[in-house]
Amino acid sequence: MRKRSILLFVMLLAFWIFISEGIDILHILVGSLAAFATVWIWQDLGPRQPSIPSAKIFLNLIRCLILLAWYIVTSCISVARTLLFSSPPPSPVFVEMETPIRTNWGRTLLGTCITIAPGTVTVDINPDTGRFLVHALTEETAVSLLHWRIIREIENLEKLMQGGS
Repeated sequence: MRKRSILLFVMLLAFWIFISEGIDILHILVGSLAAFATVWIWQDLGPRQPSIPSAKIFLNLIRCLILLAWYIVTSCISVARTLLFSSPPPSPVFVEMETPIRTNWGRTLLGTCITIAPGTVTVDINPDTGRFLVHALTEETAVSLLHWRIIREIENLEKLMQGGS
């Protein structure tokens, strides 16, 4: 831990000197103070850094990302079709959905996936119940979101991260 702090201090100080206008005693002193303060404030985060994931977790995460990319492409096409060729115009809806995802990082990942996909925005995630409030461009989009495959993928990723099989 101490070696990491010293290395971080040296890297921050080197970056400070690199972006400074000149190299004089004042710049080095202020840079040293800023680097020391940064290392000191952030030292508690060291033990909480995640471990290197196993190959199974890594492959599952890659599968989630590929699935998300597919949803983004299909959502872009769906939104363009809805906005250009829909009559009557789309009627946006709010949908409240409950998922089997229990961890904060899993809920954050799902909320981000929902927001990244065109036509949907995560408005709120209730931390107590895990319910998502989502704004969708159409009712059809909202209904399809309730059966989104990526929810199961994130749930599987959660189980793997917790040591389950």
